Amino acid sequence: MTEEQLMLKDSVAKYLQDTYSAEHRVNILKQTRGYSAENWQTFADLGWLTVPFAEEDGGFGGNISDVSIIMEEFGSALVIEPFWSGVVLAGQLIARSNNDSLKKHLMPTLMSGEQLVSFAFLEPQSVFMLNHLTTTATKVGDNYLLSGEKRVVLNATADSILIPARTAGDGSSEQGISLFLVDANGPGLQRDVYRLMDGQLAMDIRFDGIQVSSARMLTAEGEAFPLISEVVSEALVALCAEAVGAMNHLYKATADYCRTREQFGVAIGTFQALQHRIVDMFMATEQCRSLLMRAQCSILDGSSDIQRDVAALKVMIGKHGRHVAEEAVQLHGGMGMSNEMPIGIYLKRLMMIDSYLGNKDHHRRQFCKLRYCA
Repeated sequence: MTEEQLMLKDSVAKYLQDTYSAEHRVNILKQTRGYSAENWQTFADLGWLTVPFAEEDGGFGGNISDVSIIMEEFGSALVIEPFWSGVVLAGQLIARSNNDSLKKHLMPTLMSGEQLVSFAFLEPQSVFMLNHLTTTATKVGDNYLLSGEKRVVLNATADSILIPARTAGDGSSEQGISLFLVDANGPGLQRDVYRLMDGQLAMDIRFDGIQVSSARMLTAEGEAFPLISEVVSEALVALCAEAVGAMNHLYKATADYCRTREQFGVAIGTFQALQHRIVDMFMATEQCRSLLMRAQCSILDGSSDIQRDVAALKVMIGKHGRHVAEEAVQLHGGMGMSNEMPIGIYLKRLMMIDSYLGNKDHHRRQFCKLRYCA
């Protein structure tokens, strides 16, 4: 890491260590927003919300490596604030769009923490495929009428929602997909809000003929898929960095617990069978970290293997992330499932990370297709 990256890592880690306890997280989840507005404003004041964005947009000018540094620390502390979904995913879709007037209006409010945007991509029939869309956008004059439904939309209290809709083509074509910015509190949009297993708020949305101005379309009509695909690939790497942070925390916390927990008058960490299991947790974490670095390098180098490397990373995070978390629960015994120790919450979070934007089975199929059918 560069000197700037080391400073960024240290500042994030120190802030979270000083302020983000397990009890603090529990209190945050009780709030109506599903996250702490005070924490979010602090993130903005510290400049973290500017890291993924280019300097010409008013951002820090960071790359995927800088974003992953923040996400890894967030994963270690189980941060609930919507940095990934609101900034890394939805924010980058706006920042990389070619609608300059919309960017000029939105980017300052995104980076200052005043505006929160969500990306609604998943549909009942899509099975994680970004191009499988049945939501339609029909042009009427200078406006579009959007009809359809989206599932598991993160940031249930977001101010605006990015909705991909089909303006042309069949249900699985990559052509004919457009991306619209819709007011989350506007008329005609129905929301069903609920909590996911890791405590975050999500929603299902339905809309039938809601009117959106063409000025709120992020790309030229029907040309949004390349933008979505590019941003989602980088967002997956950042999400996997969060998982690596959580896995690293679990490995270290479990090793520390086994050094102090005694049975038959000795620390259980002296039992060879348990030592082997802890070593397996360490090896699984480091293997995922290595794949994370490979995927970052592919993005930074503009490699033709980006999609394949991201798929491989997501597969191993899904496989090893759950394994490490389940081992942590087992080695902590009954304490692993108690509220006094958030080990079980890490397990739930890693299970949710596996399911976002395609689980390990989906990405294994994608990897095989890219590896053997290219």
